[in-house]
Amino acid sequence: MRSVVLALTFLAQPFFLGFPHTPEQVRVAWTTPDSQYPLKVRVLTSDRHGHTSNGIVMTDSYGSGNLWGDPMVGFDYSSHCVGGFMHNAAQGEYYQGKWKVQDRKIEILTMEPGRTYVEKCTIDVTLKPAPYSKDNLPPKLVTAH
Repeated sequence: MRSVVLALTFLAQPFFLGFPHTPEQVRVAWTTPDSQYPLKVRVLTSDRHGHTSNGIVMTDSYGSGNLWGDPMVGFDYSSHCVGGFMHNAAQGEYYQGKWKVQDRKIEILTMEPGRTYVEKCTIDVTLKPAPYSKDNLPPKLVTAH
């Protein structure tokens, strides 16, 4: 009887019912320099909405940011990635990126906090004529929470 109870308890765990057993963490910037990702992508605002697909937490994200460089340019973005990613909170922090489709799609390097391997997320961007700043604020995020 005891083994039956243990077996039922084990089978009733969330990962057997189609739910992930641990929630996906929001990703942060990968900080190890990678010369194949020359773009400096500074995410200023972000919002995320997660959903589970085949046991994996996928996240739809959107927001605004700046591409650092000469010239600096603003952008609005949307993405669909595992875990989603955070805006850059620390001064001088950015995501490393490279163009997947020039002026339309950027692949950024992310990582899950506490992990030691890189992950990639492609963001769809709409470039703006000027960078976002205190005089040119990014659009306010509208959430359905």
